[in-house]
Amino acid sequence: MNKKEIIMKKNKISPSSPPSSSPSSPQRILHAALKEFATHGREGARMARIAMQAKVNKALLFYYFSSKENLFQEVMRQALSIVVPQLQQALSKAQKPKDLLELLPPIYTQFTFQHPDYIRMIILELVREPQVMAQMMAEAFNSYQPSPPLEIKKKLKKWETQGLLKESDPAQLALNLLPPLLFTPIIAPVVEALFQEKFIDSPQFLQQRVASLIKFLKHGALP
Repeated sequence: MNKKEIIMKKNKISPSSPPSSSPSSPQRILHAALKEFATHGREGARMARIAMQAKVNKALLFYYFSSKENLFQEVMRQALSIVVPQLQQALSKAQKPKDLLELLPPIYTQFTFQHPDYIRMIILELVREPQVMAQMMAEAFNSYQPSPPLEIKKKLKKWETQGLLKESDPAQLALNLLPPLLFTPIIAPVVEALFQEKFIDSPQFLQQRVASLIKFLKHGALP
């Protein structure tokens, strides 16, 4: 089954002949949709603007994705397809809390800086419709086996019973871990403005950020 057939099956699209398009049309649509959702959110996004940015006929959006909701979900799946395999690999390697705290920061930090539009899109939806977005993310993550969030929860509970963590509640520990891992690209420009110092574009910044996060997380989580 080729890529177009997979997309058609996933979105329940009729196999009738599509409007004229190049083979790269689905990817152009997804790229334009990401920009639109990151700027206007799911509710404010317009299929006409996505079609214009993707340089395709609007009918082609509905041919490949059938609705704005399906298009949004496919953009979400693309985001997870970047990060989830890395998380699964890290979780399989992490035998102790120290291992996990050293493996997660590079994954999340690189993802957030290399793909800031995904983070903007997710944050917009979490602010506007937190319950809907949270459920959508949970379903998307749980479509992977093993599911990274459930694997992390299992490991945290195990390590807590072994006395390897300061925090006894896995939910509280996750709440402590996620903000510094995910929100650096959003907060960093504010820090630059407040400190009147440019550092984000420094070649060393990403490496320094990862090292600082690992040190910070270890200090807060390990006995």
